[in-house]
Amino acid sequence: MTDTASNARCSKESEQVQQTRTIRLGVGGSTIEVLARPAETSAVVSIYRWRMSPSSRGPAPHFHTTFSETFIVEEGEVDYFDGQAWRTLLPGDTAHAPMGGVHALRKERAEPATLLMALSPGVPREEYFAQLATINEGELSRLHEDHDNHFVDAHER
Repeated sequence: MTDTASNARCSKESEQVQQTRTIRLGVGGSTIEVLARPAETSAVVSIYRWRMSPSSRGPAPHFHTTFSETFIVEEGEVDYFDGQAWRTLLPGDTAHAPMGGVHALRKERAEPATLLMALSPGVPREEYFAQLATINEGELSRLHEDHDNHFVDAHER
């Protein structure tokens, strides 16, 4: 590889790294990294990295009507609910929530965890994640509805 080709490749890689957007999820320290937007994958998938702080808990049982989610644990331990039972996911473990499938995540250990989340088809979730950090309690139901998050009643857990 020539120096020019090598420099061009490095420049392109640096540009891609700079395009990663990090969204802070409130004051607890958790973040979402936007790794692949729907526009970058012809809307086939969107990919996010969720860095869960030690105090992060995770969402209650819910489902989506327009996309499925696949979770891959990179670091730490996270509990996953598949609509029937909870199981602990360790680094390298994968869980899949099909479109319409009830699922939840929780982290009960006082240590950080990191998950990759792949949504298919790709849907933009950046606005949803950003608003979660700042929205008031009275607007939360509207935010969830607008972004295809449908939480189930406690008796359906």
